[in-house]
Amino acid sequence: MSVKNQLLEHMTRYGGNPRCLASVVGESSKIIAREILEMQREHQLALFPAVFSEGLGLGKYLIVVRNCPIKYETASRLFHPIMNLFRGDMEENLFSITLFADGGIVEDIIKALNALSCSLVIATRIKQTRKFVRDPTCYDFESHRWICVDKLEIRQGEFLRNPHEQDIKGVVSLQVNPFADIRIINHRNHVFKIVTGFMYVLGKSDFVVQVISKEELTEYIPDVVWTAEGEDIFISEMHVNKQGLEAAMKKVRDRASEIIISPKSPLYALGYSLPYEIFRNGKWIYPKIEINKTRVT
Repeated sequence: MSVKNQLLEHMTRYGGNPRCLASVVGESSKIIAREILEMQREHQLALFPAVFSEGLGLGKYLIVVRNCPIKYETASRLFHPIMNLFRGDMEENLFSITLFADGGIVEDIIKALNALSCSLVIATRIKQTRKFVRDPTCYDFESHRWICVDKLEIRQGEFLRNPHEQDIKGVVSLQVNPFADIRIINHRNHVFKIVTGFMYVLGKSDFVVQVISKEELTEYIPDVVWTAEGEDIFISEMHVNKQGLEAAMKKVRDRASEIIISPKSPLYALGYSLPYEIFRNGKWIYPKIEINKTRVT
């Protein structure tokens, strides 16, 4: 196994901080920093924490909307700060939003979307999520390609009975910077019950693809980053290049009820950190949802 493959394996546990990794592998932090920089430049390494938001008492919902007479740029900002993910299809007027919410808030959101004359396709509570990384030993850094399709599942997190503001801030700090030194994070014993590892993407990936189906598709998609189980549906997401997109579509097209293909661009695909703005006095206080149609374009 090459040095880079070993570093990838450690990064799935400890994140991307060179000083932290140096203490694990017994190598100079300068050498590790150089290796990481090369992975970023030559192999498009992207790293992000696997967050078990359910452990903080946050509910999560998926809403899929078609033929909404607003721009994606507007749709992606409509429900801040409770927005988790936005995915807009590059060809159809079709987008999904994943929200931190409860049932009452979702009802308000659906009413707001109806007021905007959007067509609701799906609204479902997400019951559980699973997160994956491709096996770090499967990437050949010499040829810039994957040589096997094995993947690893990141462990589920734990539930915090009484989350503290510092717990939330610690998780958000890793979402903002997955290359931070995890040893100096406040409340890290709590934080790492919620951040259970780090996910990575290697190689050029031009598209984020979200697949909604009636069956679990994990075994068909080597590039799957996460899956979620809704009410009678499954959601799978992958990051792929053009060739990977064509191969994935052959495998999932006949099994999918909806497919959203988003270019990797802020106009089509966005992710947001935990909604720390609505955590007050140990509780999540969801905002009131109102739509002013004269200000929405």
